[in-house]
Amino acid sequence: MDQAQVKLPDRVDGRNVLVLPRDTDPVALATAWFPEASWERSPVTAPTAPRAMTGARFRGMVDAPVPAVPGLLALLPGATLEGPTALDSDDAREAGLGARDVDLYALDSTDPAGLALVYGWMSAAARRTAGGIVPADRSRLVTPDPGAAVDLTLWSPLALTARDALPLVRPAMTGARVGHPVESRDGALSITATFEYDGAVTVRLARSREIPVALSALDSGAYGPWAYVVTWEPPNPAELRTETPSQLHLIARSRVQQSVARIAAAVWRGAGGTVLDSGGFVVTPDELREMATAAR
Repeated sequence: MDQAQVKLPDRVDGRNVLVLPRDTDPVALATAWFPEASWERSPVTAPTAPRAMTGARFRGMVDAPVPAVPGLLALLPGATLEGPTALDSDDAREAGLGARDVDLYALDSTDPAGLALVYGWMSAAARRTAGGIVPADRSRLVTPDPGAAVDLTLWSPLALTARDALPLVRPAMTGARVGHPVESRDGALSITATFEYDGAVTVRLARSREIPVALSALDSGAYGPWAYVVTWEPPNPAELRTETPSQLHLIARSRVQQSVARIAAAVWRGAGGTVLDSGGFVVTPDELREMATAAR
C-alpha cells in the first residue's frame, strides 16, 4: 500500500528507512537472512531528564526525554542500519506513518552488489512485523501486506510415510476434498486438499540439501533436512503476484490461512522440527497455535 509524501526526522535524511513497530528486535529479523548480523555500535537508551510541568499541582515537577543515541547494525559488509530513531504515535501520525509508536532504521550501503538482497530482506521484515519502508525520496510509505505471507514450511529430522502423514493432516483439512497421497520416484510425498471456493492447499515432503539461514542459529536437534512445504494455490494464481488482489482473493486467503497453519501444526506435532514462514523467519509454536485458531 502506498501513501502520500512522508516527512521523517532530519537524522535519517537521504536514506531508505525501515519502519518497525516500537521495540521490535531488528537483530532477530536480520539474522534470519544474514547470519553474521550484529551491532557494530549498540543503541543507547537515554535516561529521562527534567522538564518543567505547568499548573500549581505540578510546580517543581519535571519530566522530559533526552534523545537516545542510535546504534549501527551491520547486515552485510558495506550495509548497515542506523537506529532506532523512535517516534511516538503523535509524531508518527504527523510524519505519515500512522498513529502508533514506531522505530526507524536508516540504511547505509557502500556495496551495490548486496543491495538487492538487503532490499528483499527489508520488504520481508516489514511484512513480517506489519511495518513499512520509506524510500529515500520520501515519496510514499510502502507497507507490504502481512496477509500475503500464507505458506509455511516445517523443517524436520523425521520423514513421515504417506500412511503416517494422511491421518495427521486430514483433520486439519476440514471442509476440503482430500486427495490420495502421491509419492514420486525420488521419495517426495504430496497431499492436496481442494476447497470449493478457495483453491487448494498442498503439503509436499522432500529432502533438501540446503538449509535456510534462519535455522543455522538453532540447535541441530531443532530441525532437519526434511522440508514439509504447505502451499496455497488460489483460484486465480496470478493474484498472488499483484499488489491489489481482488476482494474475492482476499476473502479466500483469509479463510485458507487458518487451514495452512492447522496443517503445519499437525505435521509439526507428528514429526517435530521448526516452522518457517514464506519470508524465511522462524514461527514459534505459540505463534503457530495462534495462527491456527485465529478468527477468520
